[in-house]
Amino acid sequence: MLVKERFQNNYDFLRIFAAFCIIFFHSFALVGKTNEEPLVHISNGRINFSFIGLSIFFCISGYLIGKSAVKSPTLANYLWKRFLRIQPLLIVTCIITVFFLGPFLTQMSLKSYFLDGHTYSYFRNILPVFGIQFTLPGVFVHQLADKGINGSLWTLIVEERMYLLMAVVFLYRKDKSLYFIFLIVLLNLFYLVNRYFFYGEMLPYFSNMAFFYALLFLNSAALYLSNFRFKNNLALVIITAFAGFFVAFVFPEIDFIYFISLPLLVNAVAKIKGKTNYAGKYGDFTYGTYIFSFPVQQILIRQGILNPYLIYFLTLAIVLLLAILSWNLIEKRFLRLRHKVK
Repeated sequence: MLVKERFQNNYDFLRIFAAFCIIFFHSFALVGKTNEEPLVHISNGRINFSFIGLSIFFCISGYLIGKSAVKSPTLANYLWKRFLRIQPLLIVTCIITVFFLGPFLTQMSLKSYFLDGHTYSYFRNILPVFGIQFTLPGVFVHQLADKGINGSLWTLIVEERMYLLMAVVFLYRKDKSLYFIFLIVLLNLFYLVNRYFFYGEMLPYFSNMAFFYALLFLNSAALYLSNFRFKNNLALVIITAFAGFFVAFVFPEIDFIYFISLPLLVNAVAKIKGKTNYAGKYGDFTYGTYIFSFPVQQILIRQGILNPYLIYFLTLAIVLLLAILSWNLIEKRFLRLRHKVK
């Protein structure tokens, strides 16, 4: 988003809210208390705060990446901007994880740790599009629920693969991307056929969690590519989309309605004017907050802190400071290079 546009919507506010939701869920899940997470308890396991946070993330990302694909002057410029948003901080994070956190946290000898090939294969995480490695030798081997050092990185696999898929838009921009929208509609139909006629067994990939969030991303992109107008009927869109969300929640057998209601709801709420439009006034701390939170929570648990609420508030205090530093020292500086590739 351009600076002049940034303070005219709630995207920054929604992103940081989404990050807080995911951190909150992980505070319970990583100590084996998922069932005690309030939203899980209230909804009888139908939804949780991670679902809310990730849905917001992918709906926002799909809409804004659709916009970037249309507005970027060239394919090279589009891909360059995507690289600058994800990779610089990810590279730094991987280096810190392998050479500082790993040696400090491993139960192996330092010699064994540094001679283990698994230590260096962790650097595959620099390009999540090809897959993620979650563990390091001897690190978090006795954790209660998850042995990974940064389980949150799985979402970057989906995100970066969607970035590449959205590059197809460059083939159709002159035609208003109608062919690409048609492809998205087909994917939704494949999901429905696979689920209701083949019980998810014809194409198992279409039934997993990653594909669910990928469809949220793509359907949100379709909103932008179809030039959907929010402004004239914003209140009606929000009410209708929330009603759809509620119906999908109450009747899980038709929860495919999420694919329509969530992109509409999230992006409509983002269009509301108000003080929350200035949530990113001092910077975008969302990515740092998200990427640092999981290892911080794992370290707190390793130190014997097992109260989910205490984990949550301690994590926020630590990662917000780290996110502010990473934004000012790394992310912001690299994003200034976005026009270097035309």
